[in-house]
Amino acid sequence: MSVTIAELARMAGVSKTTVSRVINNKPDVDPATREKILGLIDTYQFQPNAFAVAMSQQKSRHIGLLIPHDAEYVFSNPFYTEVMRGVSTEVDAQDYYLVMCYAHEVNYLDIYKQKRVDGFVLLSPGSFHHHIIHSLTESGVPFVSTAKVFEEEGMVYVDVDNFYGATLVMEHLVGLGHRRIAFIGKPTLQSSIDRLNGYRHVLKAHDLPEDTSLELTVDISSAERGHDFALQLLRRSDPPSAIMLANDILAFGALQAAQEIGLNVPGDVSITGFDDIPFARHAYPPLTTVRQPAYEKGVVAARTLIQLLEQKSPPESSNLPVELVVRGSTGAVPANKR
Repeated sequence: MSVTIAELARMAGVSKTTVSRVINNKPDVDPATREKILGLIDTYQFQPNAFAVAMSQQKSRHIGLLIPHDAEYVFSNPFYTEVMRGVSTEVDAQDYYLVMCYAHEVNYLDIYKQKRVDGFVLLSPGSFHHHIIHSLTESGVPFVSTAKVFEEEGMVYVDVDNFYGATLVMEHLVGLGHRRIAFIGKPTLQSSIDRLNGYRHVLKAHDLPEDTSLELTVDISSAERGHDFALQLLRRSDPPSAIMLANDILAFGALQAAQEIGLNVPGDVSITGFDDIPFARHAYPPLTTVRQPAYEKGVVAARTLIQLLEQKSPPESSNLPVELVVRGSTGAVPANKR
């Protein structure tokens, strides 16, 4: 049997306001009256309207996962799904609820103003998403990003040192004797720009020539783009002996391209990725890459946001550690390319 607040008030012999104060755990209610009302709530298994409670408390205990990318793009990349798994796990552990929002389909500001969420975890924004960051900031919406964005220094984010991760890859390749190394990445992502800068830094540090024709940019981080752009490089009269790709998905396409034209990896060309998504170790050959803690990134982003909402600590950006994972896709430079 379902009952209303009015019916609870009548049975308890009090006003609806008093019942509401008990439901919302407000002070200034006589202890005996409080116990009576709580007993009736238990007896009739009364469930307050979640939206009404949120409006009265100015808090919904819902976290919005704000996704500024197409669903197909996000869910086809295991890196993003690992980040989202981390967000979801931490939100649940903190007794909050997760609401998924696509920035291009819903007015996320209205969702916040209607108290349907208390704040947002913004999933890996890029340079196309400054308007989202600005709208959240100008409206005073609490949010934490799972990626650093160029020229958004005041934004709280959880990320890794992508520049350093790229230098780990490059030092590995240079140490194997590679001198002609190509880079393929997506210039609209800060992470890819930082990885490109790390690539250039190591070339300069070792007095290696910077050939801009070996730096290719893709519009979409997909295996198809990795395949097509790697083919362009490998079919040149002066192909690189190694290709550094800005993420593992691109690298999978590059592996396919090399094998498609009869090249041995790593005998003829070395190929590296970045992220160490679960499939990287199962590629053929297993992919040398940089491991970044995608799941932990989601956990820390959600935890940081909840700490901000509960005013447990001032919000601070975080950089999580990365490490080089050497597998079978890299080897010594071929003798004919030294």
